[in-house]
Amino acid sequence: MSDPRKTTAAQRHRHWLVTQWRGLPDGPLVDLPVKSVGDVLAKVMKAAGLNDRLMLEDVLAAWRKVAGDFIAKNTIPDGFSRGILQVRCAQPSVHHALMMEKAALLRKLNEQLGQGTIKDVRIRHG
Repeated sequence: MSDPRKTTAAQRHRHWLVTQWRGLPDGPLVDLPVKSVGDVLAKVMKAAGLNDRLMLEDVLAAWRKVAGDFIAKNTIPDGFSRGILQVRCAQPSVHHALMMEKAALLRKLNEQLGQGTIKDVRIRHG
């Protein structure tokens, strides 16, 4: 597939005809297809490694809703990479409660963020 930003022979010929008809000097082609910021931004963010960082902000907000007040106060999601959420908890009893509710938390998080966003939740004490 050719690059849409490069001019085709037809575009160059049309441009030449228009400049001859108008009697203007031949200048640069100005009717090239324009790329939207959304198309470019996604590629730039992926190249810079910012996708997971922005997703972490969404995960933190969803965690507070899904986990409830008590668990949210005693835990902190401290990493999100490749679909795996790492959660640190302050007490062994909270760790045990999270392990018992892990499947339900994972399901609720994916309901909030979209199916398949979070593949696993890894819980550690400390």
